[in-house]
Amino acid sequence: MQLSKWIIIIVFLVLCGGCIEPFEPEIEEKSEVLVIDGKITDSGGIQTIIVSKSSPYNSPRFQAVSGCVVRVEDDSGKGITFLENEDGEYQAYLEPDFMTAGKAYKLLIFTPDELTYESDYDSLLMCAPIESLNYKVEVQPTSNPKVTYYGIRFFADVKGSMEDSRNYMWTFKETWEYIAYHPIQYIWDGSIFQDHTPFLHGFKICYLTSLLENFEVGSSSLMGSNEIRQQALHFVSNQTPRLQEKYSLLISQHSLSHDAFLYWEKMRAQAGDTGGLFETQPSSSRGNIYNINDPDEKVLGYFFASQVQEKRITVSEDFEFPITLFDCPLDTVSSTEYLARDYPYYMYSLSPMGRGSPYAYSNKECHDCTYRGGVTTKPEYWDD
Repeated sequence: MQLSKWIIIIVFLVLCGGCIEPFEPEIEEKSEVLVIDGKITDSGGIQTIIVSKSSPYNSPRFQAVSGCVVRVEDDSGKGITFLENEDGEYQAYLEPDFMTAGKAYKLLIFTPDELTYESDYDSLLMCAPIESLNYKVEVQPTSNPKVTYYGIRFFADVKGSMEDSRNYMWTFKETWEYIAYHPIQYIWDGSIFQDHTPFLHGFKICYLTSLLENFEVGSSSLMGSNEIRQQALHFVSNQTPRLQEKYSLLISQHSLSHDAFLYWEKMRAQAGDTGGLFETQPSSSRGNIYNINDPDEKVLGYFFASQVQEKRITVSEDFEFPITLFDCPLDTVSSTEYLARDYPYYMYSLSPMGRGSPYAYSNKECHDCTYRGGVTTKPEYWDD
């Protein structure tokens, strides 16, 4: 009797386990919502506005809107037309004198299906300089009490005049130095066994630069002076090798109008720590762009004008916390005939004589640093 009871329980558990299905939320969404990523700054040069349509929740992808006429006008009627460079990507060269503090700008988009979209005017306000930058070691707990992340958090001090904007956005561009952990002594391309003597060092050190998606916003509007102290900015975790050698962060500080600040403050709160400036906008967040013939149509994105101040900070420090390194396991082989067809192979000799078999090899990116996306040319500012 006792045995039958346990058999029934086991069968019941197996059947219940087989009935578990993943939960897919039912989301009411309009799949063809226009999405506009656009800002203009006083930095001059080529600037970009991207026009696309939102994609379904269960199938996210970039859906470019091509064939538009995209134009930016100031409050005096002077305008510049952006030409399509790639699908959905419209670019124009902005002369510095087009962007003048105190003026307001709006965006106009004429689509191939004869719809016209227009933004509200956004004022270009003067931006205070970044007074100073620093960083501090930061500890971040995780859901697992036994696992803790370490890293560094950057901070900015800002001090402006009463004529400057009181609202700010900070965006980031990082550059970090990294190394290929293993040397190159031989290269096997499947037909020729190239012998490098001495060891090849040209692909050992690389520099990788990326425009980061995350951003921060802040305001001094509730303070007596236009001053912000220790504004928290970008966090760099020890879960990547970025802090192993040398790390540099370029901070761009953007002036924001009051309405632009309110929008991006809301977006920042919704995005969380990993949210990006131009990730898919939540359906509840309407911007300042609308269909002039159908104001009730949902349009995602926000067009704004900004003056920009930049400052760079470089970190080269031996931190006490551990840093996760790139995984570079070594394999050995006595002859190239035992290697698969994943050419080329980069190898070096393990022979006591320093030449010949056996050979050690690893992933290509562990010998040639450019396979990880970086370049071997040192940035001009690297040793400043």
